[in-house]
Amino acid sequence: MESVEKLKKMQQEKKVVKMPIPFILTKDDNIKANSLKNAGLILEHDKVLIHTFAFNEFTHEIAVIKDIPELRIKKGRMIDDYTPLIMRYIEDVYGVLFNRNIIEMAVVNEARKHTYNPVKDYFNACHQAWDGVKRAPDFLPTYLGAEKSRITTLQTKLFFVGAVAKAFKPDTKFDFVLDLVGGQGAGKTTLLKKMAVDWYTDQFTDFKDKDSYSNMLRALIVNDDEMTATNNSDFANLKKFISMERLEFRKSYGHNSELYDKNFVLARTTNELTYLKDKTGERRFLPILVNKDNQIKHPVTDLKQDEVIQLWGEFTNYYFDGFDFGLTDYQNKLLEKNRSNFMYVDEIEEQIEIFLDAYKRDFVSSNQIAKFLGIADLIKNRKIAKKIKYIMDNENEWVYTNYPKRGYKRK
Repeated sequence: MESVEKLKKMQQEKKVVKMPIPFILTKDDNIKANSLKNAGLILEHDKVLIHTFAFNEFTHEIAVIKDIPELRIKKGRMIDDYTPLIMRYIEDVYGVLFNRNIIEMAVVNEARKHTYNPVKDYFNACHQAWDGVKRAPDFLPTYLGAEKSRITTLQTKLFFVGAVAKAFKPDTKFDFVLDLVGGQGAGKTTLLKKMAVDWYTDQFTDFKDKDSYSNMLRALIVNDDEMTATNNSDFANLKKFISMERLEFRKSYGHNSELYDKNFVLARTTNELTYLKDKTGERRFLPILVNKDNQIKHPVTDLKQDEVIQLWGEFTNYYFDGFDFGLTDYQNKLLEKNRSNFMYVDEIEEQIEIFLDAYKRDFVSSNQIAKFLGIADLIKNRKIAKKIKYIMDNENEWVYTNYPKRGYKRK
């Protein structure tokens, strides 16, 4: 027992070489090449490869967590090209050539022993560094020239605290979308990129392509820049994607489809001011008007990482304090009123609004509205009939009734 302790002490003082790696050997005393255990032992003990691989719980991928200059391996995502480099290094040092499949499996095993979440680590560090100053109310007014108001502050907190929630608890139900509207050249996309730190993407063209899901799951902020994906999708698919809590798909080279919690928040940018065209699902969107003339600072030149850290520290603090994503009636009314400023109104809808504003009775029929529009017979004009129904079904002050006859009554 005393000799064992003495040996340990000598090893700690680096006066003796570490015990040899306990490989499985062939009958000729060579390292067995067809052995996952042997490959794993090298990754665990080799002075160059030790502490190289870990599993990134945020991106669901294997990560290289240190640079290995002698092998031209860089810190970041594990890529296919690194496997042959590792194979050659092992052959040079240990005289054994493992096949590619064994090395890949050994890397998976080693990485799974060491898991981490870089986004959670970042937010925890931001929270520790936060100076306690509340910057959220001034953030978008300062950097994008947005109006400083309760609605801007509410929408800012909803979105960015939602991002924190997705990092700490990816299955959090969150179906809001931040829309940065107008202000061409104000730096909307740059602001989102800088706030996302290393976890941003706008590399997708619609909301159905499952090949895009891998890119999205590596990001904290997914930005539909210039609403390219929105314009390539019908509204039903967009609503479905926003409401989805998990994404199911098969990764490249994977054998089975897997379910992944949607661990990101969605933002969109557009220069079109009246961009909301469907009244049936607009509650999900949080539009903020960007005004370049009112900018105090510009995201490109002035939004530094120190400021980003302080902002995330504040948003993380709101999350730790139990931020409630359930909105009050008053907050819902504020959001609804704000959204109305961005609604697209066509000529027929505008004429119906004029009619209803002047109409004094508590009941109105579709035929009365059609008559005002100059339509004599709705039966022969089903397109207008559907349009009237769609508009009236989404009117805040009117509700459908079939008693004593079909039409709409004031609420």
